[in-house]
Amino acid sequence: MFWRLVGLSIVALWVLTGAVFYYLIDNCRTVDGQEVCGWTFAESFYYSVQCGLSIGFGLLSETKEASRFYSIIHILAGSSVIAGCLSWFASRTLERHMKNLNDHESKLARFAHACHTDGYEGFNMLEMRDLLVKYPQFMADFVYKIEQDHDKVTEIMEKFEVAPKGARENLAIQTLQRVHQAHEIFKGHGFNIDDIMKIHEESRTILRYVRSFVIQNSSLLMVWGFWLFWILLGAVFASLTCEWSFIKGLYFAVAALSTAGLQSVCEGETPVIFTAFYCLVGVPAFGVALGTCAGVIVDRSAAKQNEEKMHMKITETELSFAQHVLNHSPDAKIALSDYIEIQLLRTGAVDRETLESLKEEFEKLDENKDGFLTRDVAMKGHEHKVMKHKPKVTEASV
Repeated sequence: MFWRLVGLSIVALWVLTGAVFYYLIDNCRTVDGQEVCGWTFAESFYYSVQCGLSIGFGLLSETKEASRFYSIIHILAGSSVIAGCLSWFASRTLERHMKNLNDHESKLARFAHACHTDGYEGFNMLEMRDLLVKYPQFMADFVYKIEQDHDKVTEIMEKFEVAPKGARENLAIQTLQRVHQAHEIFKGHGFNIDDIMKIHEESRTILRYVRSFVIQNSSLLMVWGFWLFWILLGAVFASLTCEWSFIKGLYFAVAALSTAGLQSVCEGETPVIFTAFYCLVGVPAFGVALGTCAGVIVDRSAAKQNEEKMHMKITETELSFAQHVLNHSPDAKIALSDYIEIQLLRTGAVDRETLESLKEEFEKLDENKDGFLTRDVAMKGHEHKVMKHKPKVTEASV
């Protein structure tokens, strides 16, 4: 929040500085055959935005050399504002993709940790019973696996949620047994997190599909939805204020937000002030909208390339490179950890410097030098070592 406020303050300072400068510099223009010097503050504010964002409507033009020299700096600063906006959005996109587990899988993982079991290896029947009682949404998924009817699922779940705990536990056991009996895939082993997530995906209604799609693409939908609304807002305003056709108003709005500047707004204090704020918000929004589409395309392309690389045969060159990185020869046998490191390197998911840094970090935390870390040390990292070596406060020292 602090840095967002700093960013907004910088943008406001940039626009207002330009507005004050253009207001004081006394650029001239011809009105009804007479030269009139000096812009109003509203016109100066409008020019500060449209010049800084490189729109160039042409409604006003500079006549002073000092003003033109300042505009060079003002335009470069405006380009930096747009680049900063896109960089911030890109960083937020990367942070969003760093999340490995969705909400439902996180619930299952937390439940497994509370039960002191490996949920990816599998839950026993009692643990599954407790899971379905604690999280009824998974119970609904298992009921749908049997009934294949969402109305029937709703009816059963209404009774399940109001039933006493003992009755819910019995119903959960019965449901699990029926799933085991009805589906060959689950016979002979317990349910694990992957099984539960698969059943959850299969039981989604159209509404849940839509909700899932909206959640997964929320940034894209929100940004493009806002930009389309902003275009419509500008088109309607220009049509009503300047008495234009809707097509001409739309032409103005798109040309303004894309920085083409093909159609300037009509003269008047209200139109120019509106256009200044309109472009100040809309131009960066347009850049972000394009960035979201580019991000989706790049992500899909990268995922496809990674999949192709993983299925390609490992070459001698890659093995030699891996030998250099792993500090031992993988000629005879390749362990799982070695294979993972080789695949991470060849797909570009990690570079050599990062792997070496991770190994150095591991060696620092490996106090016993036996190649293993305790769970406590792994979770707390260097905090564990700092607390261990921190001098104890004794009564004498106090």
